[in-house]
Amino acid sequence: MAMNEEQYRATHPGSPDDKPKAGKKPWFAPNGGGVGYHPQTWQGVLVLVAAVAALVCIVLLIKGVI
Repeated sequence: MAMNEEQYRATHPGSPDDKPKAGKKPWFAPNGGGVGYHPQTWQGVLVLVAAVAALVCIVLLIKGVI
């Protein structure tokens, strides 16, 4: 049995098409002239720094430096 869009939204409130709540700014925004996203809040910058730090640690562990 297929669901229509209204039924789907009622059972899946966290749909990616939902707009951010009032006063909430998304952490990342699409790049204006290219492919990908960039951070636009301090939380986005923090996530980006943590991801880069984790990647560096993994590479150093694989190479046996740490």
